[in-house]
Amino acid sequence: MRSNDGALKEERLAFPFLVPALVVLCGISLYPLIQGITRMFYTYRALAQQTVFVGFQNVELLFQDPLFLRAFSNTLVWTITSVGMQFVLSYWLATMLNSRFLRFRRMFRGIALVPWALPPVVVSLMWRYIFLNGGPLNTILHSLGMAHPPNWLTDPHLALWTCIITNIWMGIPFVTVMILAGLQTINKDIVDAAAIDGASYIQTQVNIIVPSIKKVVLIILTLETIWTFNMFDIVFILTKGGPGNASLTLPLYAYENAFMYYQAGYGAAIGLLILLCLLVVVVFYIREVLR
Repeated sequence: MRSNDGALKEERLAFPFLVPALVVLCGISLYPLIQGITRMFYTYRALAQQTVFVGFQNVELLFQDPLFLRAFSNTLVWTITSVGMQFVLSYWLATMLNSRFLRFRRMFRGIALVPWALPPVVVSLMWRYIFLNGGPLNTILHSLGMAHPPNWLTDPHLALWTCIITNIWMGIPFVTVMILAGLQTINKDIVDAAAIDGASYIQTQVNIIVPSIKKVVLIILTLETIWTFNMFDIVFILTKGGPGNASLTLPLYAYENAFMYYQAGYGAAIGLLILLCLLVVVVFYIREVLR
């Protein structure tokens, strides 16, 4: 009881020293959020050169805008495909790196982290060079006998997928390290006992491994969904949403409205919708963790 009282007293003494940092943190976090929500109710009239209060008009325009619906569907494809493939490939890679039979495991683990160490802008520029019409990828395809290699960045059917490939490559290291950390917490005796009982590899993974690292998996899927849904750099640098809005995503569309078309209110409405979509993901994560 005395130790609990002492710890509580120490926390009370420490609280005044934390207040300045908390105030700064709240200011940095809350001020842009409040500003964004406020701007959603206004629009800029270029002819009158003034900002006008329009209420919920910007929100109503969202669901009447075919370009917004295109950006929303692209964002869903971009997020679901990227996160799903990142998890599947990273799980396979983490399982390999966790194998006791793999030689030079430490070296391979270090190499696996390289893409995560690079800034998104650098990754985007590197992959843009790879996907250029005269870039390394098309040069290899041409040398293999393909007379007309694809136009990866300018083909409406391929532009979004080139962005997805880039994002998957960049995100695999983080997911791999997280899964690897989870795998190393599993008791090897349980896995060995399952093998002795005749459990197959798939049964072991589904019934023992994955349930044992469930919380790690939830953290990975939540963080990757938030980061991917909000990702701006890759799409902007690779395709700028083109060609013909084929790879346009919500963050890029919000940027275009706010800073290119000078419709900050409409851009803020798109940003608020992004926030609401991500809140659904966070609420799902919290519910699953507390279950």
